[in-house]
Amino acid sequence: LVPGRLHPVDIIYSKEPVSNYVESAINIALKVHREEPLGDILLFLTGEEEIESACSRIKDGSRNVPNKEFPLVLPLYASLPPRDQQRVFRPAKNPNQRKIIVSTNIAETSVTIDGVVYVIDPGFVKQSQYQPERKMSALLVTPISKASATQRAGRAGRTRPGKCFRLYEESAFNDLLLEQTVPEIQRSDLGAVILLMLATGITDIVHFPFIDQPPIDQLSTALEELYHLGAV
Repeated sequence: LVPGRLHPVDIIYSKEPVSNYVESAINIALKVHREEPLGDILLFLTGEEEIESACSRIKDGSRNVPNKEFPLVLPLYASLPPRDQQRVFRPAKNPNQRKIIVSTNIAETSVTIDGVVYVIDPGFVKQSQYQPERKMSALLVTPISKASATQRAGRAGRTRPGKCFRLYEESAFNDLLLEQTVPEIQRSDLGAVILLMLATGITDIVHFPFIDQPPIDQLSTALEELYHLGAV
C-alpha cells in the first residue's frame, strides 16, 4: 500500500482535439521531462503494442536532454511477466532519475505507484465489446468515462500535489464522456451467464432483476445461440 491522501491535482486540458493521441501523449511526456521538476510520470495507453512503441520513442527522445538524468522508462500491462511488472514499484537507484511508466488502465485502480506526480491521460481504453448482430466479441478502443478520468487524475495526487494532462478538451469531458464506465454485463456475451441461471432454476431470464440490466438484444441472442447448440 502507498500511504498518503488525495493532494491537489491541476487538470490541464488540450486546447484543441488531437489527431493522434499516441503521438501527442509521447510529446507531452517528453515536454514534462524537459520542463517540469523531478517527479514520476504515468502515461495511460490502451495496449501492449502502443505501450512498447511509446517506451522506445520516449527513450529515444530523452537522450541529450540538458541538465536531466536519462529517465527510467517502464511498461506496465497485464501480460508483462511479474518480474518486469514489479520494476515499476521500485524507486530508481539514482535519486535524480525520473521514472516514466507507460501503462494500460491496470494502473487506474488495480495498482498504486509511489512517486507519480504527473499523469498523461489520452482519454481512451481498450474494452471487450460484444456485438449481438455479429455474435462475436471484439476488443475495441473506446473513450473512457468521467469516473475513469477522475480516477486517473487522482493517481497524480497520492503523495504530493501533481498535474494531470488530459489530451482532450474540457468541453469533451463535460459533454461527451459517460458519467460511469459501462458495466461488463452490458457489453459481454451472456451465454455462459444464462446457462448458469437456467441450471440453478431461474427460468424468467428477461425479467430477472439484474443490478445492471443488460440490453434485451444481448439476452435474446444468447438464448438463441444456446437453443441452436442444444443447451436449452
